[in-house]
Amino acid sequence: MIKRPRISFTMAFVALLQLTAFAQGEPSTVSVPDSKFSYGFRIGGVVSMFGYEQPHTGARLGYMVGGIATYRLSGQFSVQAEPSYLQQGGTLLQFTDNTRFGDTSPFSIYTTNANVTVHSIDIPVLAKYHLPALGNFQSNVVLGPAIGFTVGATETYERTYNYGQLYTTVTGKQAVTSQYEPYQFGATTGFGGEISLGGNLRLLMDLRYRYGITPIKKGFSYIDLNSVQGNLTTHSVYFTLGVGF
Repeated sequence: MIKRPRISFTMAFVALLQLTAFAQGEPSTVSVPDSKFSYGFRIGGVVSMFGYEQPHTGARLGYMVGGIATYRLSGQFSVQAEPSYLQQGGTLLQFTDNTRFGDTSPFSIYTTNANVTVHSIDIPVLAKYHLPALGNFQSNVVLGPAIGFTVGATETYERTYNYGQLYTTVTGKQAVTSQYEPYQFGATTGFGGEISLGGNLRLLMDLRYRYGITPIKKGFSYIDLNSVQGNLTTHSVYFTLGVGF
């Protein structure tokens, strides 16, 4: 069974924010952009995984890149859209036995270990609360809905065939876009911080968790049986660095 990696960088990120804040010295006021609108861009790493609707699923590493558009409602509250290219997906393990259909070929029994990348355009729209500033550093928390549009899906697989005492393994890569839903809804939450670099220029650091609500893949069975199947969701954690202006 594939073990899910423990996502331990959350504590490290919190420590980084605290150290950055204390490094600023005397408390001061973070500069607020002259306009109610502010923008930015960011890039980061992603850990995504399929849900537990079927066993033998796991996590994969990817990346994301995107923009930020913020409208400041008051000193403490903003609305922020974060359109991004986001790699979602995870790993799947599937067992297939076609001898039950009368197939006696050497390729009738096999196991497939697949690493799936779902290429999506994700658009979270978040409520943002700005915490009190410390020096040039200001932290925030966010929460809101997200919709993701699937633009493609690829699968890198390792397939092992079993014929008597003979085992043969092949590897490959294939497009599997048609197996995944064209869009999916989710919820995004997280926290972050920004450091004023002078004027309206800011260094942005953010940690997000995206929870998939609607399935991204329907009717998957880990033993390739219609009577044992589930609709898979996908969830993602990502850490980003960016620049705001």
